[in-house]
Amino acid sequence: MSTAKVVLISDDEQILQKLIQEISFYSHAVIDEIIDKPREAYLKVNPKEAQVVVFVEPVEDFPVKQVVKQIHKANAAVPILFLSRSEDFKASRSLFRDGVTDVLKIPDELSELEASIERAYGQLRTNRRKLLADRTSFAKGTVLAVYSGKGGSGTSLLAANMANSLALQSPQRVLLIDLDLQFGGIQTLLNIRHDRHLGDLKSVIHELTESQVNNVLYRMESSNLHVLLSPGSPEQSEHFKSEDIELLLFACRSYFDLVVLDIPKELNEVSISALTHSDHIFYVVTLERPAIVRMQGVLDLLERYQLLRDDNVSLIVNRFSKKHDIGLDELKRMTRFPVCGTIMDDFAQLQRPINLGLPWQQSPRQKLKRGPVKDLVQLSASALQRVGGE
Repeated sequence: MSTAKVVLISDDEQILQKLIQEISFYSHAVIDEIIDKPREAYLKVNPKEAQVVVFVEPVEDFPVKQVVKQIHKANAAVPILFLSRSEDFKASRSLFRDGVTDVLKIPDELSELEASIERAYGQLRTNRRKLLADRTSFAKGTVLAVYSGKGGSGTSLLAANMANSLALQSPQRVLLIDLDLQFGGIQTLLNIRHDRHLGDLKSVIHELTESQVNNVLYRMESSNLHVLLSPGSPEQSEHFKSEDIELLLFACRSYFDLVVLDIPKELNEVSISALTHSDHIFYVVTLERPAIVRMQGVLDLLERYQLLRDDNVSLIVNRFSKKHDIGLDELKRMTRFPVCGTIMDDFAQLQRPINLGLPWQQSPRQKLKRGPVKDLVQLSASALQRVGGE
């Protein structure tokens, strides 16, 4: 679990100090803001930050319900824990109707505060996903994630070439985003020389306009594919949080019809956020026992995160050969998710474009012989059908 950022609101100095001391011992919570004037709390609650509010019943007599409503108006996602100091606990519980998540009696129930904060942080994530989903419903674009939990599966190569093929085959605007923030390699795979990247958007991530996004993109002349490169820097990667990825994808799906994500194998804050906000996940696997066992473990984990449905995951079998000991039929018996396509194991056909940093498919009218390039074109067409594209 990530660390919960807590906002403390109290005009009682003694209780405030006790709460600061108490919360400092919690392993999953950190005090992000202290507000000693409850009437003005809504002015200081960050409208964009992911926070949990702990609101102590004020000493001063004024309408608490109004403050609760003002806080939710400032930041609709924040859960509010109300700590009641009065004996009229029934009146305090009426605050549930006004948006309070939990009510505790202090000091009697102070021992339950840590568990309450942890539950509230779970509620915060749910609230933020719902708000983003509501906002996303007004955005037209579809987000496709290309992912594998095993390194060396060819995820980046497939993501780059699949995005390029989609741009060639479809009239829709297509964007490829390299989310390997530490060691992004899309610029090498597509021989891109461009000095603008995702890191340039960090300072304006909360208010991304179409022109700001376009200013950092690289456009492939052959296919009109737009590419958002990774910073490729471990230092810059540390600055990106799950919220940044949410906001980035919301903006990009507003300006593009198809957004293809190249996601690194590590399941961290960035990759989980990207998978959470993808409309379809293409999992890349090879027909080898270690790769299949890893796939089963990763998909089980993503299912526990509630990221998977029967209709939003497809498998891409890379480096496919009938000579493998494990066949497609056996793979299909090992998982409930359908195989969207296969890419033939024929490095001789791909050696030249890979070494020159060229996309496999050069034009929509390219003559295709049997092999991985033809497989790629068929895979892209199948992907378009699965997500309702043209």
